[in-house]
Amino acid sequence: MDIRLLDRNDAPAYQALRLQALRESPDAFSASHEDEATRSIDEVAARIVPAADGSMCMFGIFESGALTGFVALVHPQRKKLRHGAELAGMYVAPALRRRGLGAVLLHAVIAHARSIDGVRQLGLGVNATNEAAKALYRSAGFVRWGVQPRALQIGNVFHDEEHLLLRLDVTG
Repeated sequence: MDIRLLDRNDAPAYQALRLQALRESPDAFSASHEDEATRSIDEVAARIVPAADGSMCMFGIFESGALTGFVALVHPQRKKLRHGAELAGMYVAPALRRRGLGAVLLHAVIAHARSIDGVRQLGLGVNATNEAAKALYRSAGFVRWGVQPRALQIGNVFHDEEHLLLRLDVTG
């Protein structure tokens, strides 16, 4: 298993896995398959290459050389927001779940966030019904701070989103 920042060369594999994620778990992402399916590989590459200002990067986890999961870290560059960062779009291919890859990926991105000067907390949003994801985040120390009712609408169905936070400036 290998974890690293994705780069331009990973765009085709990322796009394929992202589209799979959007088909398989539409209630886990704010984007839809229709939103993403028409993006060119150049557009995808531009979105996954780490931003020069450090405001965004995408981690990937590889098993036997194949991209099997990903998560984005978004770090605001505005002075009043620089103390926080957000995790977004986490996904591990279903065939490889329950093998600890999600935890390894999550811990890698948390370690990266800790290495960013001034970042004191990580936030994320998760579908309120996604018990497996919530358990993973809780196991890493994230705590729930609120719920946004009806955050997503897929067809005629609304989904609540739980907001979680991990304080990086507190130990124990």
